[in-house]
Amino acid sequence: MFQERAKLFNRLHFLADILITCAVFPLAYWSRLHISDILPVSLDRLLNPELLPPNQYFWVVSLAAVCWAAAASSLGLYRVSIRRSGWEKVRIVIESSIILWLFLGFLSFALKLDLSRPLIALFVFYQAVILTGVRLLITLRRRRGFLSSKNCRNILIIGTAGKARKMGRMISRYSDWGLRILGYVTVDGAVAQEDCGDILGKIEDLPNILETHIVDEIIFAGDRPSLNLLDKILELCKEQGIRTRVAVDFFPAKVTNVSMEFLENVPVLTFSSAPEHAFSLLVKRIIDVVVSAALLAILLPFLVVIGLLVKLTSKGPAIYRQTRCGLYGRKFTLYKIRSMCDGAEDVLWEIKHLNEMDGPVFKMRNDPRVTPLGRLLRKSSIDEWPQFWNVLKGDMSLVGPRAPLPEEVKEYTRWQRRRLSVKPGITCLWQVSGRNEIDFHEWMRLDLHYIDNWSLLLDLKILLRTFPVVLLGKGAR
Repeated sequence: MFQERAKLFNRLHFLADILITCAVFPLAYWSRLHISDILPVSLDRLLNPELLPPNQYFWVVSLAAVCWAAAASSLGLYRVSIRRSGWEKVRIVIESSIILWLFLGFLSFALKLDLSRPLIALFVFYQAVILTGVRLLITLRRRRGFLSSKNCRNILIIGTAGKARKMGRMISRYSDWGLRILGYVTVDGAVAQEDCGDILGKIEDLPNILETHIVDEIIFAGDRPSLNLLDKILELCKEQGIRTRVAVDFFPAKVTNVSMEFLENVPVLTFSSAPEHAFSLLVKRIIDVVVSAALLAILLPFLVVIGLLVKLTSKGPAIYRQTRCGLYGRKFTLYKIRSMCDGAEDVLWEIKHLNEMDGPVFKMRNDPRVTPLGRLLRKSSIDEWPQFWNVLKGDMSLVGPRAPLPEEVKEYTRWQRRRLSVKPGITCLWQVSGRNEIDFHEWMRLDLHYIDNWSLLLDLKILLRTFPVVLLGKGAR
C-alpha cells in the first residue's frame, strides 16, 4: 500500500507539472505581447521579427513539456525509492527548467526556427516560478500540518520499543501522503522507552481504543510476536474491517527480500536472497538462447579448426568434459576446448602444493600441465567457447558466477554456498575485475554482490566490460 500510495502521489505530481507547463504558455504569450507595447519598435523587431499566432506554438509547448518531464525524471524528481525534501525538489525543478531553456534555445538556433526569444525566456521563467512556488507551498503547509483529520489515514502502532518508535518516525516523514500516527499500544506490559504522551493503552485495551478513536490502519511493530497474540489482533481487526500490517524486520535476514504470496487461498510469507524477478529472468533466458545459438553458428568453423589443431599438437580429445555444479548444486557436464595434457587431473596432486590461490580453488600461473597451444587458448579465453552449448542447454547463463567443481563446493563455508542460488555463467564480476589476481574471499564477495544487485542492466555492463578484458588477457593464467 505504501508503494502504491507513493506511485499515486508521484503520478498526480507528474500530471500536475505537465498541466502547469502547458498552462503557463498563454501567460507568457500575453506578457510577450505587452512587452511589444513597452519596447521601442526597432528593438522589438530585432528580438522577434514576427510574433506568430498562439496556435503555431502548440508543438513547441508539447515538446517543452516532454523535455522538462524527461529532465526532471532523470534527475530523480519522481523516483519512488528516494525520499527527497521540499528544497531538493525545488532544486530539481529549477535545474530541469534551465535544461529546458537551453534545449529550446539550441533547437531554435540549430533549426533556424522563427521563435521569439523573449517568449521562450518568459515561458521557461513562469514555468519555473510557478512549479517552484507550488512545491514550496506544499512543503510549508505540510510542516504546519495542513491535512485535517478527515483527510488523514490514522495509523495505530502496536509496540512501544525502539523498532516501533522507528516505524513511527518513518511514517511521519510521509505526512504529505496523508499518513498520521494516532498513537502507540504497549505489548505484554512492556515499558516504553520514551513516553511522549502518545501511548493510548495496553494490548488488552485495544478493543476499547478502536471504539473510542478513528483508526484506519494498525501496524504491528513489536519484537517477535506470538502467533496467539497476532491471531487475536487480526481477528479483532477483521471484524471491524481495519487494515492490519506486520513489520517482519524481527527476522534475522539482512539481505533477504520478503514478499507475500498465495497458494490458492493460503497466504505464504516468502523470504528470498536470490533474484525473483520472473519477467526479467525470462528475458535473461531468451537473451541467453538467442546469443548462444547465434555465436555457436558463427564460431562453429573456427571451433572445428581449433579442435584439429588441439588434436595435432597433443594427445587426447579436442573437447574436455568436466563435472561442475550449477543452480543450487545441480551437477552438469561442462564443455571446454582442452588446454591441458590428457589426464591432467590425475597428476594434480603432484603440484597441488604450488597453489597460488587461497581457498579450495587451484590456480597456478605457470601450470606445467598446460600445453603451448592451450596457454594461448586460455589467454584469449577461446577455450571457453564450447560453454555456449551449456548456455543453450540451460545449464549455464552468459553472465553469472563461475561454475565450481563438486570438491570445491564441499569446502565452501555456509555463506559461500549462496553463490549457487543463481545459474553459473561464462563471465561474471570476478572475470572482469582481475580474475586470478583476486583472492578467493574477494571472489566470493563479488559473486554475492552480483546476486544481491542483479538486474539486466548489470548483466549488460558485465558483458561490455568482458570484451576488453578478454582482448587484453587481463588476469588469465
